[in-house]
Amino acid sequence: MPSRDDANSRSPDPFRDDDTPRQPSFKNPGTVGMILFLAALFMLFAASLLGYILIRLNKQSTIPLGSIALPRLLWLSTVLVIGVSVALGLATRQIRQGRHRSYRNALTAALALAAGFLTVQAPAMVRLLSEHQQLRATGLHLYGLLFFLVLLHAMHVLGGMVALVWVTVKAHGGAYDRPPPGHDPIRYTTLYWHFLDMVWIVMFSIFIVLR
Repeated sequence: MPSRDDANSRSPDPFRDDDTPRQPSFKNPGTVGMILFLAALFMLFAASLLGYILIRLNKQSTIPLGSIALPRLLWLSTVLVIGVSVALGLATRQIRQGRHRSYRNALTAALALAAGFLTVQAPAMVRLLSEHQQLRATGLHLYGLLFFLVLLHAMHVLGGMVALVWVTVKAHGGAYDRPPPGHDPIRYTTLYWHFLDMVWIVMFSIFIVLR
């Protein structure tokens, strides 16, 4: 007959998905604050992209659609930023399952992909700025606007890199090897990067359609 100690040893793992207690999102002040922060950023990016759309669709524009040459490196940076979101999604799932080594590795992979994104974006932005400087004398400033929009996103990615470095270093130090809400910093960082991912996909899609 199984002893009481045997029963206790088979108690549910508090880190697993089906056993982890979760608070309703709007009862967590940190989650509410993050949602409001992302809403403010959404308005910033939405207004900027709307301005670009109106400029490109202006019938009086001297630059016909299809005449803008986008740096090919932007395709690679798109793959990299999507990879960051995938890695962070895996990390948040693995930490709830108590797979500590796996979630740390996923965070490290996300950090490497984010660094790769910025590394690839840098020469792409240099290319856009170079095109802007060459064509500025002709009154063409569209490449300058493209550079500004890419730079605006890259600056927020840089802020996300700071957060990602912070949580990755703390994770390798064992700071999140405990039940929720101790995992909140990773969850907030993941939400932020998912937002940046979606913004970039929408932005790059608009660049392609209205190039």
